[in-house]
Amino acid sequence: MKNAFLLGVILVVPAALVIALVYSLVRFFWSMYQDVRLYRELNDIQAQSEARREKRRLEEQKRLDNGCEHTFDSALGGFPPGVCPKCGIAKEKPVGQCDHVWRRKEGPVMGSVCEKCGKQYRAE
Repeated sequence: MKNAFLLGVILVVPAALVIALVYSLVRFFWSMYQDVRLYRELNDIQAQSEARREKRRLEEQKRLDNGCEHTFDSALGGFPPGVCPKCGIAKEKPVGQCDHVWRRKEGPVMGSVCEKCGKQYRAE
């Protein structure tokens, strides 16, 4: 009886160690596979993001290329900040539907109005 128990322990312990080792190796390779897959997805997302940024930059450049020598620094004549007083186009496209083109508003109060949507800006 003692010999059978001792023989069982001698066989079970190394078998359990081998099974644990194989299980650890399988988990390691599975996690490496998942990491490689996630890195590929991340690289794809970064490439798509760079392409969108480049497209947006080209659209912005095309939008500002209207023959005017823009001066975005001065807010003269009641124009909003970041708007060229010569042509009325903002340096960056505003959020929303309208790409405002600002014109001076007539009257005693300095301000401007968008000729496309009618939004008003009053200099304070």
